[in-house]
Parts: sequence; structure tokens; C-alpha cells
Amino acid sequence: MALKTMLGAGLVAGLLNFGVSSVSAQVAEVESKPYSSDLLERVRQAATTISGELAATISFTKLAESHRTYAGIIEDGSDDLFVAARTAFQIAYPEGTVMLDSGMDKAVHRYYGFGREEPYWQEANDEVQAALRRAQLIIITHEHGDHVAGVIRSDYREELAAKTMLTKGQVETLTLAPQLPEIQLTSEQASDYNVVDYELLLPVAPGIVLIKSPGHTPGHQMVYVQLAQGKEFLFIGDIAWSLDNITQLKLRPAETIARIKENPQALMHQMTWIKHVMDEDGLVVVPSHDQRLLARYVEEGILGASISP
Repeated sequence: MALKTMLGAGLVAGLLNFGVSSVSAQVAEVESKPYSSDLLERVRQAATTISGELAATISFTKLAESHRTYAGIIEDGSDDLFVAARTAFQIAYPEGTVMLDSGMDKAVHRYYGFGREEPYWQEANDEVQAALRRAQLIIITHEHGDHVAGVIRSDYREELAAKTMLTKGQVETLTLAPQLPEIQLTSEQASDYNVVDYELLLPVAPGIVLIKSPGHTPGHQMVYVQLAQGKEFLFIGDIAWSLDNITQLKLRPAETIARIKENPQALMHQMTWIKHVMDEDGLVVVPSHDQRLLARYVEEGILGASISP
């Protein structure tokens, strides 16, 4: 029996292109006070909506690096090197996998080098592509090229699109105002993907819940994952590039916020909630790009260091 997801359960067809607050009767109420003190409990309840065995492990692959300084990552940061890992994550169930983000080809990677040549491993991206093809569901945290290009510029785009869930906000950005021309979708191409719109919470597989979190981009979302052994993860995409942003409650520098066109008020609201559930509830918080933190999670056995292609 295949892993039960919203796609596998045949539910997406009835949810395309309109709100899905009916998935949980409580979602509309939550939307009136997003990131409230009881949100985590509501997320945990939503995580039980889709029945089935919970995932056993989570692993990731680093397919590229971008080299910055902490001064470009966090307010009042130092000139010390910050290595931004470009990643894709694999959530492994007994009977299938879910991919979180999709990697990128080298042409898209060059965009983030600002004219510099930075490390890129083609074999790692090949592994990500193989894992995407084998996955039963693909989730995208947000519509920037290093997260979504792997399901747009792939030789297997139509195959991957059929099991990729994009939000309405992500599709609007990708069709109307993409971060770079290489990831723009036509309206016809966008219709190949499973497009959903939801108020605040959306369960998509056993133990996995999407949490709407616009601010870094209009279509940004966090991903909550509970494993079978009880550990809880919160994948925060690019709300923060470093865990230091969360622990110190410091945003990116003002010039970076302006360049990306972020909403700093929304980000600070989200970061405050993330810090609370990390400190008070013990959730494992995973920013997509914090190389130092990811290496520590591997050393501690929290994350696996390689995905299964």
C-alpha cells in the first residue's frame, strides 16, 4: 500500500485553486489570530488528519554553497564567513517518500553567486532529481529558484509536476513576477501542478502539516513534521537563513530586506513564534541554509546526511 498523502488519497482534485479551510473546522478561527499561543496544538491536531504510519527519518542533500558574511545574514552581524547550504530534504516513510524543496541546476545557482563562481555539485543535484522522481509528494517551501527550480527546469518537469504541490501564492509569483526569468511558469505550465490555496494550516500526509507564512515571499510556508519516534521538526524555509536570527530575534539587514522585498513585520511575528516552540516545546527548527546547524544535526543523528535517490 502506497504512502497516503493528499495526492495519494485523491483529495487534491477537489481542492485546486480555492480555499481548503474545510480540511479543519478550526482553520478559519486560527486565521483570525495567526501564530497564537495555541497554534502548535492545532498543528499537532491537524497532523493526525491523514491516517497512516508516521515517517521514520529525515535526510537532506547539499547540492551547492553560497558564501556570505554574517553581516549579510543578520542585523549587526560580523564579517565572519557564513556558508549557505543549498538543500533539498527527504522525509522517509516505511512505504514511500516526501520531498521538501527540489534543488536547482547550475545555471540557476549562478544567479546567487552575484558574479562569483561558488561550489556546485552536479552529482548531488542528479541524486535530488532521482529522489524527486521516486517521491510520492513534493512540497515547496517557497518560490525562489534554489527551492523550486528542480521541478520547473527538470528534464522530467511534467512527471514531477503531477506530484508537486504549489500554493496559489507561489504560482502567482512564478507566473507574474518570478525571482529570475529561468523559473517563470506560463499559465499553461502552471496548470500541470497541484495548486492549492489554504487559510493557515493544511495537512498533506501523516504527520505533515503546511503552515502559511508569507513574508519572505508571498507564497512562503513552513512545514511541520512529526516522526514515528515522536520527534517534531519545523522546517522554516527562508524565514531565517541562520538559527541565530531566531535565537536573537534579529532580522536580515535592512538592505537585504529591501532587495528581497520582504515584509519585516510578518517575519518578526513568525520568528517570535518559532523561537517560542523551539524553546518551550522542543521542536527541531530547520532553516534551509544554515550549514553549521545542519552539520550539527547530522553529528547528533537528528538528520541524515544523504537522501536515497
